[in-house]
Amino acid sequence: MKKPTFQNIPLGSIKPIGWLKKQLEIQANGLTGNLEEIWEDVGLNSGWLGGNGENWERGPYYCDGLIPLAYILEDKSLIEKSKKWIEWTLNSQRSDGFFGPESNKDWWPRMVMLKVITQYYEATKDNRVPSFLKKYFRYQLKSLRSHPLKMWATARGFENVLSIFWLYERSKDEFLIDLIDSLFEQSINWSHLFEDFPYKKPTDYYLNWEEFHELLSKGDFEGLLDSPEKFGISKAKVQDLFYKYHTTHIVNVAMAFKEPALKYLRYGDEKYKKLVFKAIEDVMKYHGMPNGMFSGDEHLNGKNPTQGTELCAVVEYMFSLENLFKIFGMPVFGDILEKVAYNALPATIKPDFCAHQYDQQVNQVLCNIAPRNWYNNGDDSNIFGLEPNFGCCTANMHQGWPKFVSNLWMIEENTFVNLAYAPCKLEYEFSNGSKIEIIEETDYPFDDEVNITILKDEREIALKLRIPNWSDHLSLKVNDENFEIEKGDFIEIKKLKPGKNTVRIRFSPKIRFSKWYQDSISVERGPLLFGLRIGEEWKKVAREEPFADYEVYPRTPWNYALDLSQDFEVEKLNTYSEPFNPDNPPIIIHTKGFKLNNWKIVDNSAGPIPKVSTNDITDQVEDIQLIPYGCSNLRIAEFPWIDSERS
Repeated sequence: MKKPTFQNIPLGSIKPIGWLKKQLEIQANGLTGNLEEIWEDVGLNSGWLGGNGENWERGPYYCDGLIPLAYILEDKSLIEKSKKWIEWTLNSQRSDGFFGPESNKDWWPRMVMLKVITQYYEATKDNRVPSFLKKYFRYQLKSLRSHPLKMWATARGFENVLSIFWLYERSKDEFLIDLIDSLFEQSINWSHLFEDFPYKKPTDYYLNWEEFHELLSKGDFEGLLDSPEKFGISKAKVQDLFYKYHTTHIVNVAMAFKEPALKYLRYGDEKYKKLVFKAIEDVMKYHGMPNGMFSGDEHLNGKNPTQGTELCAVVEYMFSLENLFKIFGMPVFGDILEKVAYNALPATIKPDFCAHQYDQQVNQVLCNIAPRNWYNNGDDSNIFGLEPNFGCCTANMHQGWPKFVSNLWMIEENTFVNLAYAPCKLEYEFSNGSKIEIIEETDYPFDDEVNITILKDEREIALKLRIPNWSDHLSLKVNDENFEIEKGDFIEIKKLKPGKNTVRIRFSPKIRFSKWYQDSISVERGPLLFGLRIGEEWKKVAREEPFADYEVYPRTPWNYALDLSQDFEVEKLNTYSEPFNPDNPPIIIHTKGFKLNNWKIVDNSAGPIPKVSTNDITDQVEDIQLIPYGCSNLRIAEFPWIDSERS
């Protein structure tokens, strides 16, 4: 068994400040803090509270974000909400070790609740938790042969392994290793799939949804697996359909990047480390988007910027990246995490956190109930609402920001390691009583300066600060000494005096142009992707405000091409009470573009990206504004373009 490179800092030790605190408070005042009262699936009748309501994944999903949010904010109301879920779960354990709703025996929702329980322990040190987990894992090891993993548990067994590793690090119980092996044996072998990634085209090339859906209409998926003869289909064919369904499912893929990393910890083979990088590279090569994510509506669907990306996948990919950084200690995972957290996550949630999308589009010019070229998602998938398309994201979206905060710093012996830059405060006490405080003040990613204050006693500690991959040069000042830092992995600061120390980092991000689908161009600066600022008209279509369902229509033109010969000027503004609001973006890029009259809406989305030449410039070049992708609800972020000086 190998140890992760870094260790997590206990939940609640890292607090958000500045704009990030505002963002979590918005979440607490929005859907996360009010969901129990407005959505019966996590209401008092939930199966995870002893009722006869929803008894599968939605209660655990909700708690996976509620618990860390409550303890990070030290919000008494949220802590009280969370306690009833925790108490019911701990008290539900039977004498044999099994727990959860008796009406549902599925392993999968319990895998999620295990993550909830471990986070709760990190925040409270409730001594009931280790014995609860040990008892359950003994039951699981004994029962897996007669009650094997099925369906989603088979696709996501590594999520169970994650919690077993958590307990093993504390108990060193050898039976846990046997349980890890059993779970890997019964789960989809994602490492094998990533060795030669098969899905180089949209999923429909491999699994025709209409045919598959027609087959499922005759019975449920589990029935199809158990009794294929009833459907006139061979067991091998059913297993092939099951495999393709799950290995193209975007949320499964987002989670599955952890699987080779966990096998690396268990078996120590370097090939698993290489597979993680290959997996991310291949998925992005064939399905990647400039917001750091990949398409999946609900299954992998190529690189067209009007394909959707499911919100569940965004938060699960963030969680995978946080774990990959912990395991391997490599800054590339922090780079990707910042791209996803500062772009894809806020872009798909209403600025007041009172509604969300199921699918976001990189080129999103219209959010309404209408058919689009999704693989198998419904017509309401890109509206903002309570549960568009399906309620999994309604339950699962809450983990994104809180887990991001709880992983901003990690520790390696006496070294504190930065995963992502954000305004926060860390308080840590070593086992001998020595204490340290780190205060990170910044408007990053909207600003380029990070100021870190370290307050410490005599204990020797060090800092490792991630150097972003987009940074060619940065200036560093430690106390009164200046340094010039070129490209690399980390800045290591080893000599810190007792008392107060200060570290100032100033980045010098340049505007970058990256190439995407059909030779389109995206505009980036630092970790931020930028999109065209489009005027919005929100139309309520269902439910009561503030938790209503809305369509969003464009009030201003969207069909612009960029002229790369023009200036791109950066204007920095303030971070407002809603950091990701298109009405008050913290940063704007001013440039010029020209309308393409032949670029129109097709199938209720922006049409194919046209190739342009100087002959297409029929109107006068206009001033346009680009705002952070995460601030936009409507946008173009993959542009047609021309460089008129070179044409």
